[in-house]
Amino acid sequence: MTRLSLLLTFAALGAVLGVGCSKSSAKPEAAASATPAASVASTPAVRVEVAQLSASTETLNLSLPGEVEAARDALLAASLGGHVERVQVKTGDRVKRGQALVWVDSASHRARLKQARVEQEAAERELARAKALGKAIAKAELDAADTRLRAARAAVSTARVSASRAVIQAPFAGTVVDVDVEVGEVAAPGAPLVRVVQLDPVLVTVAVSDRDVVALKEGATAQVRFSARGKPATGVVKTIKRAADLRTRAFEAEIQVDNPKGEYLPGMIASVSLESTAEREQIVLSQDWLVTRSKDVGVFVVQKDVVRWRALQLGPVMRDRVAVDAGLKSGETIVITGHRELVDGDRILVSRRGKCCREGRVEFE
Repeated sequence: MTRLSLLLTFAALGAVLGVGCSKSSAKPEAAASATPAASVASTPAVRVEVAQLSASTETLNLSLPGEVEAARDALLAASLGGHVERVQVKTGDRVKRGQALVWVDSASHRARLKQARVEQEAAERELARAKALGKAIAKAELDAADTRLRAARAAVSTARVSASRAVIQAPFAGTVVDVDVEVGEVAAPGAPLVRVVQLDPVLVTVAVSDRDVVALKEGATAQVRFSARGKPATGVVKTIKRAADLRTRAFEAEIQVDNPKGEYLPGMIASVSLESTAEREQIVLSQDWLVTRSKDVGVFVVQKDVVRWRALQLGPVMRDRVAVDAGLKSGETIVITGHRELVDGDRILVSRRGKCCREGRVEFE
C-alpha cells in the first residue's frame, strides 16, 4: 500500500470516530434538558379536604358553674372601739338604710362633744370682748382670741364625728346575717361587730376563660339554675372584670338575678348558661384551619386543581373559632385538612367536600 493510500485510510477512520463521539456526548445533554419537565409532571397531588364558605351569624353558648353572692355585703365596726352599750338587732332582722344597730361608748363621745361645745362658747365670748375693746387691746391678743375660737370649733367638729361613729348604722337596706357582739363587751377598734347583706338582687359570679370573655357583653341575658331550687331564673350580665385573676388566669363575671322572695342565698351553687350572638353575618373559621407564617396568617384557597395562599385579617375569637374581617368571601372554597403541608401553587386531590359552617361544623357531601 502506498503512503497516500495509508493517509486516506486514517483520515476516513478519524471522521467515523468523531461522529460517534459527538452522538454519544449529545445524549446526556438531551436527557438533562428533559428532566425538569418530567419531574413537574410527575409531582404527586396532595390529598386534602375542602369546604365551601358562607357567612353566618355565629352564636357562642357557654355553661359555667357559679356561686351566689349578696349584691352588697358590709362588715360593720366601731372605728374607735369601746364599751358596748346597746345591741338593737339580731340575726335575720331586716333593716333600713341609716337604722341604728349598735351603740359603742356613745355616752363618752357625747360627753366630749358637750365639753367641746362649752369651750367653743367660751372662746366666742372672749373674742367678742376683745373686739369690743377696739384699739385699747393689742392686735396680738385679738389674734390669739380668734385662734382660740377656731380651735374650739375644730374640736367640736371632731367630737361630733366621733359621736356619730359611736353608733353603728346600716349603710343600706338589707338583712342582718351575723351579730358578733354582746352588751357589756369592750369592742376593739375596727373589729367587725355586725354583718349586713343585700339579698335583692343577688349576684352569681362565674369564672370565664380568656378565649370566651371577649365574646361576652355587659347587659347580655343569662339563664341561671340553682341546685337548691328547681325553677331557673333569668339574669343579666352586670359586670365583667377587665383583668384576670392572677392565680386562676380567669376573668370574673357577675350575673345579677332578682330575688324578691329571698330564695337565693349567698353561698349557693348555680349553673349559668350564657349566649352571645354576633351583631352581623360574617365568615367564621375554625382556628385549626389557619396557617401561621412569619408575617401573616391565612388559608389556602382552592382554584380548580391548585391552591393559592391568601392572607387574612382576623376579627374577634369565639372559643375555638375566629371571625374573618377581610380576605375571604362567601362561595370561596378553602382547604381544611392537609393544609399544613401545602405551598402556594400545589396541585391537590380532593378526598371530601363540605360546606361551612353550622355551629362550627362542616357538612360534608
